[in-house]
Amino acid sequence: MKSDLIDRRISDLEHELAKLRQRKVAQLREELIQLESELSGSRPSRASRGWAVDLAPGAAPAADAAPVIPTTRRRSSRRMSDEDLVERLRKVVADAGSEGISARAAANQAGVLYIRANKIMAENFTKQGSGKWTRYTSK
Repeated sequence: MKSDLIDRRISDLEHELAKLRQRKVAQLREELIQLESELSGSRPSRASRGWAVDLAPGAAPAADAAPVIPTTRRRSSRRMSDEDLVERLRKVVADAGSEGISARAAANQAGVLYIRANKIMAENFTKQGSGKWTRYTSK
């Protein structure tokens, strides 16, 4: 009976020690990111999510892993003109050949929004098929 209590206490202490190690690694990682940002002159990004690191013990990255700095994509405030969009889509459609290409695939390859591509393709390209099987070819 006493050995069960001792084993349970050891288990609790090991669990608490693992949590404390995770916190220490997170603090060191934040300090490292802050130092790197000071050296490069950029704004530091947050490496951990504060208390969320404590919730899931397996969620913290390994100690030897490099810190992950999230990247954000900024949206351009300038909208692409219809002429530029048509030229991008024209290149993709020409590469597809006589078989044609769907509006969704063309939009993905050209790097444009599907909704805009779908409207412009109906006006500027030859449409074959309907619904899911619609293919566009050059006029």
